[in-house]
Amino acid sequence: MLKLGLIPLDERPCNEQYPRKIGEIADAEVITPPRNMLGSRREVGDFRQLDDWLKSAAGELDGLVVSLETFVYGGLIPSRISHDSLEECLRRLEALRRIKQKHPELTIYAFNVVMRISNSNINEEEPLYWSEYGKLIWAYSRLAYRVDFLGMAEEGQERDAVRSQIPGHVLEDYLARRSRNHQVNLAAIDLAADGTIDYLLLTQDDTSEFGFPNQEQHALREKISALGLEDRVLIYPGADEVGMVLIARHLNRIYGKRPRYFARYSSVRGPLITALYEDRPLAESVKGQIFGCGGLLVDSPQDADIILMLNTPGDSQGEAPLQATVRTVDTSARNLPEFAAAMGYYQSRGYVVACADVAYANGADLKLVPLLKREVALEKLDGYAAWNTAGNTLGTVVAHAAVRFLAREAGLGLGSELAHLEFLLLRFADDWGYQGVVRTELGLEVLPKLGIPIFQLGDAWEQVQEMAASRLEALMNEFCKESIIEKVLKTGHKVADVKFTNIHLPWKRLFEVGLEVEVEVEKA
Repeated sequence: MLKLGLIPLDERPCNEQYPRKIGEIADAEVITPPRNMLGSRREVGDFRQLDDWLKSAAGELDGLVVSLETFVYGGLIPSRISHDSLEECLRRLEALRRIKQKHPELTIYAFNVVMRISNSNINEEEPLYWSEYGKLIWAYSRLAYRVDFLGMAEEGQERDAVRSQIPGHVLEDYLARRSRNHQVNLAAIDLAADGTIDYLLLTQDDTSEFGFPNQEQHALREKISALGLEDRVLIYPGADEVGMVLIARHLNRIYGKRPRYFARYSSVRGPLITALYEDRPLAESVKGQIFGCGGLLVDSPQDADIILMLNTPGDSQGEAPLQATVRTVDTSARNLPEFAAAMGYYQSRGYVVACADVAYANGADLKLVPLLKREVALEKLDGYAAWNTAGNTLGTVVAHAAVRFLAREAGLGLGSELAHLEFLLLRFADDWGYQGVVRTELGLEVLPKLGIPIFQLGDAWEQVQEMAASRLEALMNEFCKESIIEKVLKTGHKVADVKFTNIHLPWKRLFEVGLEVEVEVEKA
């Protein structure tokens, strides 16, 4: 069995558990450092222990995927809030060179984000001053980019007015943090240039079309182009899904495959929308995720191995928790019944078929899932996701579909099939069951009645966790009874039971859920 090493972005399920499942589907073991080395939320990981773990594990690995946020800063949130000097960060980065020198045959994949800029006054994942100045810093970033980089001088007075409301020491601190991360990204490109890093993804965390991140992206692209690294260093929107994408990329390389994807949208405008928290048309994000995974986008189903079905809004993306009142998604500019029927048709033609549900950010389209139950053989669907940002969803589905294609080509058996079905049901449980239904019910109805703040659960988190677990388990048991139990898999086995266990709130907040899925089968 192949063994891949992963130093994840942090210890949350999306960054640690999901990549392991992607590996299992293609008969590969993905090992990660013990969780106590990774830190949690604002707690910094243990650099010395991480370095020791990597040194001891490197010799037995077939490939290595490294989050530079964890390796250099101690985690994603510490990359935004820590006070480590640039010199110390670059010194930690140099440890990868020593690993490569000792193990020159080891393929090293690395990823780091272009630092996000959150349009909110919530400091849960930001420096403490974000609670007072977050929206002002976001506005200043947008205006400074438009005036200073794009030359829109007519907005200069507004830029200066916004800047005057931000204390000088606050802005200086924030810009220093951005500069530090940008210098780390530039240094990572140098490591790609000298062969230390074989493949590098610099993904854009939550952003918009204008701002400091866009200016940094421009400088990074200039360096990438000057060094001729366009095929080995990519920039596109994403963050929490990148571990899965790079695991899938390495497996494509090992299996000697380059999956071909045909993208089919539910709306005419779908390819051209700019998703929430992103900076480019959706079709460009699709290209980036597929190329990052080692695949290729093709122009017709006849040329494709994989049909990537994209549920897109009619006019513009909405927030899933608010979909009962959003009027820009389910419009006359999209045809959802036809989309679901087309998915079933492509299944009947023998394609690998996977669905990226990006009509809304932060959860599933509640009008799509009932149609999928009627029109699609869910037990044979090769991927589904609808979580957080469009980039998170796209990368998850693209990676899942890639390893499903590899498993089919290699003739892998029941172990691969079970790993796939468990991950597929994990996605429906998280993205539809929790984000689309349970979290929305808790956040909009249950917790306000109990007087529990939805962004600060405090001591009530265990009570909320218990409510979430009970509701989600019941919901998914019903889902499986309707759509999965007694269904016959491609291996000829029949699904006898599905268990959803260890349902918990990893960071003691509503935003994400963790759980385990176990599928039991019997001979049909």
